[in-house]
Amino acid sequence: MDTTLPSTFRPGAVKSSPPSAAKVQLLSREISAGGRKAEAWFARRSTHTPQPVSGDASFAEFEAGLLDEHSLHESEYTPDVFDAWKVLDWGAEIAALSRAGGEGEVGRVGEYEAVVMSVHEMCHHIPFPLLNRVFPVLVLSARSPSTNPPNATSSSFIIVQIPVALPSSLASALYSSGRHRQEGDETRKRKRVVRGEYVSIERVKMEGSQMGDGGDGDRDRVVWEMAIASDAKGWLPMALQKLGVPGAVVKDVGFFLKWTAENRRWKTGRWGSEGKGVAQCGCLERLKLQYAGGVRAF
Repeated sequence: MDTTLPSTFRPGAVKSSPPSAAKVQLLSREISAGGRKAEAWFARRSTHTPQPVSGDASFAEFEAGLLDEHSLHESEYTPDVFDAWKVLDWGAEIAALSRAGGEGEVGRVGEYEAVVMSVHEMCHHIPFPLLNRVFPVLVLSARSPSTNPPNATSSSFIIVQIPVALPSSLASALYSSGRHRQEGDETRKRKRVVRGEYVSIERVKMEGSQMGDGGDGDRDRVVWEMAIASDAKGWLPMALQKLGVPGAVVKDVGFFLKWTAENRRWKTGRWGSEGKGVAQCGCLERLKLQYAGGVRAF
């Protein structure tokens, strides 16, 4: 991310993504491989003040929302994602690998910590008359080793999502197997879907003031970067997809920070000393307050 984005991606517009206090830099490039048609990649970069306040988030909040339970949380903060079905998980295997390698903690593999690998079916709502999409992806996430000098403060983590083709015979798959048509727990989860593909790499990096001379320009900051290529398949022309993807990746920044602020508000305000936030109970979209005149959703 430190070399590929600045050296090979073309900078684009700088956009706002409310309620994010940080602007979002768009980047793009096309990649050709194996004689295939050029693949359109879009990327974004945003730099945040690591504070648990409206429009920003602490590094711990970025980690809790993006590294931990990445796919589930994506379905909670992204309005168009209505399911994140876990198909496979390698938690036990990673734990065994950590023990076999003599690592001090479960989830550590080599220099990487908190390693998680799973397969999810990510379901996206597409406006009528198009069918909803399901994107089966292999998701790998981990805290990454520092590449900074010893006197620099830095923390970072990465999430990589790779498209996978799941056979219809795979019993643990819900959408790829077609089981969702009978077993979906709500109407939209029982509708027909088209299988699409996307690949992404995402990194969140905390850069500390010790990296420079300590002046105002070297204050702590969180840099959030992401690059993605996708194909929604079906009857949706790639030309139209290219028009929609940049706006979608920009909006994700605001969606995440809004979700984080709501979790923070419930944790510090409503839940008080219990310390139980909405992210922990996974029920933000389902919490409702009945009052005279109707139902208000929080």
